[in-house]
Amino acid sequence: MFGYIGYKILEFIAISTPYPVTYFIATFGARLWMLTGVDVKIIRNNVSKVLNLNINDKEIHRIANRIFINWAKNIVDFLKHPIISKEKLKQRVEIEGLEHLDNALKRGRGAVIITAHIGNFEWGACRIAVEGYKIWGLSLVRKNKLVGKFFESNRLSKGFKTLYTNRMLNVFRTLKNNEIVAIPSDWDPTGQATRPFKFFGKTAYLPTGALMIALKSGAPLIPSFIWKKDKYNHFQIVEKPIDLIREGDKETLINKNMEKVLEVMEKYIRDNISEWEMFHDIWSEK
Repeated sequence: MFGYIGYKILEFIAISTPYPVTYFIATFGARLWMLTGVDVKIIRNNVSKVLNLNINDKEIHRIANRIFINWAKNIVDFLKHPIISKEKLKQRVEIEGLEHLDNALKRGRGAVIITAHIGNFEWGACRIAVEGYKIWGLSLVRKNKLVGKFFESNRLSKGFKTLYTNRMLNVFRTLKNNEIVAIPSDWDPTGQATRPFKFFGKTAYLPTGALMIALKSGAPLIPSFIWKKDKYNHFQIVEKPIDLIREGDKETLINKNMEKVLEVMEKYIRDNISEWEMFHDIWSEK
């Protein structure tokens, strides 16, 4: 979206202004973005699919506006990373369910966290990292290396490390070391690993990568999601591992287990629809 210089300018603005001012600027920027029409129809379509309402319904427009504003505020939080201490992050994000992560790691096979583009999911992974867990996020290799380094260093400042999709063997090495890999699973950025599934009663094309990694490695698959609890603070849940079926033919394992995965994702997306920052059409075959 922006080049490296653009991100550094935005970071400077975020760091040099107090939160109320930065959020005001972010809200203004989000409204300007909506006026351009870029991604607006995609967001409205996604919301309409979830709520089963016409894309032109006033409620769809209202929620879409909130999504853009929440998204802009989450960008502010990420850009303020350098001046937010680990202790401050703990205060800003209340987390529940870490015992499920502890119990999973006792098996010695690492853990795969499955999440969605809900809320400030970058902060969600960082919140787990500041508790002392070794956690990695799966990411595309960015064309602009400086931009890639910018994102990587921001995450690393809170102990959240980055794995890249062009080196998938590192994912299994990480799990073998009894560490954690977090993978958003409501969209495939590579466009190569999607399959059709029923999602909110409609056909959507969704990735199976997190599930397949959990099945191949023997690691538990743990849902975790984050959303706003008030203007400046967040709540994060770490659920019990999904009870995966691990024996059977490949197609059966994928279909039966994805039903379980999507049931969980549907719940949290529906409950936090105004924070589902899905700027991609997942309903059309690529």
